[in-house]
Amino acid sequence: MEISKYALAIMLSCGVVPASLACSYDGQFSNPFAESYEGALDVAIATQQAINEQSLHPTTIAVGKQGLRQVSWWLTVWTKQGPVQPDTFVYLVDSQLWSHFTSDSQMQIHSDAPTAKDSRVVMLSEAALDNLVKDNVSFDRALSLGIVSVR
Repeated sequence: MEISKYALAIMLSCGVVPASLACSYDGQFSNPFAESYEGALDVAIATQQAINEQSLHPTTIAVGKQGLRQVSWWLTVWTKQGPVQPDTFVYLVDSQLWSHFTSDSQMQIHSDAPTAKDSRVVMLSEAALDNLVKDNVSFDRALSLGIVSVR
């Protein structure tokens, strides 16, 4: 989505933010009790339970641009590890960040949410993503813990 700097400035000053720009890395408040995408709250709760049960290592996430760079790197590494099929949307439930692993195997960070009902979506938390990248948990184990959901 191409947005001019002028249009973006007007939208932000008026409180109008396109869905693709409405993640917490853009300074948008993320209500942890609101389900932003069907099943996202379940993944968030399962992540907290897995951390409490020590099935998952807690993760420190940077904020702002540094945080976006951090999760962008994790997403890129994770897709190169192979668990995500091309043409899959990836949704980070805690930051509400959408990314798209395109049909030509490129990771498009900060993409629009899928519009087609039959789009393949992988939902996970940043802690789950960090642990997957570091091989602290396998993809199958993450699925069984509920910290990753595929729809």
